Amino acid sequence: MLLQRINRSDPEKVFVVVKAGEALKSGRPVCLHFDGTDDGLDAFLANAAEDATTVIGLADADIASGEYGLVQAYGYRSSAVVHANSDLSVDNHAVMAVASALSGYLSLSASLGAQTALAPMFVCAVSASIADTTTTSDTTTAPVFIRCL
Repeated sequence: MLLQRINRSDPEKVFVVVKAGEALKSGRPVCLHFDGTDDGLDAFLANAAEDATTVIGLADADIASGEYGLVQAYGYRSSAVVHANSDLSVDNHAVMAVASALSGYLSLSASLGAQTALAPMFVCAVSASIADTTTTSDTTTAPVFIRCL
């Protein structure tokens, strides 16, 4: 893990170093597949339904298959790939969940005011309204707060 030094001008962030089991795309959810190779720590895109519970964060940058790179596990991120399946308005603090289509992305799960049994891993932190989109291929980037520790 890489812990950013605390300072006033940049919010705290935590990164995990991973070895990519496939090409990882920036701003998309990453999970670990415990497959018995590389100490079971190969990182893959969270693009299947069973991957949603094993997400460790969002890829910080594109990482080629077989290469090492950073996955952001905690902190503010201004460029997560999201699908707005309903309107996301300013300061709605919506809970985002991992969707398993199109190489993985985040989509609205519930409003923060809704009762949930578990703390959300991703909370939308939009600074401008994002209108809902009609198909899952309509993704955009939006700021989120990551809590995957």
